[in-house]
Amino acid sequence: MSTALEQAMQDAFQNAGSAQQANKAYLEFIKANFIIPIQKHSQADAPEVLFLQENGQTFLPVFTTDNYLRDWAKDIGDDIQILRLSGVDLLRGIGDEVTICLNIGTTLYKAFNPDEIARMRSIILKFFK
Repeated sequence: MSTALEQAMQDAFQNAGSAQQANKAYLEFIKANFIIPIQKHSQADAPEVLFLQENGQTFLPVFTTDNYLRDWAKDIGDDIQILRLSGVDLLRGIGDEVTICLNIGTTLYKAFNPDEIARMRSIILKFFK
């Protein structure tokens, strides 16, 4: 069973270049709920997110289901806990130069680059003041 976000992403992948399909995927991202791995000993009021660094870029692994997270984290599962955030809260709290890596290791993997994140933030400002 796929989520509304996963379905919108599949539609956007199949219609590459379609602004309408991309915008629908962005809206579903904003409305979705996410599972984010954090350091095991993080404080509830100050979660330490697991950012990945490579070639000066920062990546944030984010998942739509517990199964996707478990599959990705099978080697580090004992060293993490999870944080659940809405798309709005995720976008409001993420840094400007971070790439969101959604559902790493799945057929629905998608990296949302900083420009796409900025676009989703502008949608939030327009609709979710």
